[in-house]
Amino acid sequence: MTPTHKPPRPTRQHGDQTREKILDAAEALFGAQGFAAVSLRDITSRAGVTLALASYHFGTKDNLFEAVVARRAAVLCAEREARLDALDAPDTRAILDAFFGPLFDKARSGDPGWPAYFSLLARLGEGDEWIHLLSHHFDTTARRFVAALARAIHGADEDGLNRGFAMTLHPMLAAVSRHARVTSLTDGKVSADDLDAAEAALLSFATAGLERVARGA
Repeated sequence: MTPTHKPPRPTRQHGDQTREKILDAAEALFGAQGFAAVSLRDITSRAGVTLALASYHFGTKDNLFEAVVARRAAVLCAEREARLDALDAPDTRAILDAFFGPLFDKARSGDPGWPAYFSLLARLGEGDEWIHLLSHHFDTTARRFVAALARAIHGADEDGLNRGFAMTLHPMLAAVSRHARVTSLTDGKVSADDLDAAEAALLSFATAGLERVARGA
């Protein structure tokens, strides 16, 4: 009799690779189109896997969406906190640099997943529907930075400090996402793709603005 050969059983490594393929595809599509416009079938088609595999790894589209947010949030928060911990009696600018820096480093890395992720975060910030995801995955680190800023800005008003810090988040995401408004506004003289210039400008803008708002000026 001719021996039969069973297909190889899936391995843990294979499962992890499939999971990452699904996450990468979802990240790209959610970043480009938003949550509502993307179906699980769109994601699995881009990833080259079956719907059954997406359901096996994530269950629902909502669960997959949160997994996309969580994956890179963990990386960013760890790098931000490491930079903050390395500072000795920092001023406002140094603290904000520790907060902004990891995003710009990732934006310059050449990894295509980061620009898609930043576009996704910018979309999340447009309304309150997903505020719980931002809170769950980013607020612990953000509160550490606000506490450090409160120590650095003498006489800071707590409400003003929190409001001012929140106001830095939208321009930060616009800058790392290379939002082209500044390019069109200047007929190309100032390029949104110049991340070094954008980072320096954001840091100066945010430092001055946050200190004024925090002091009630």
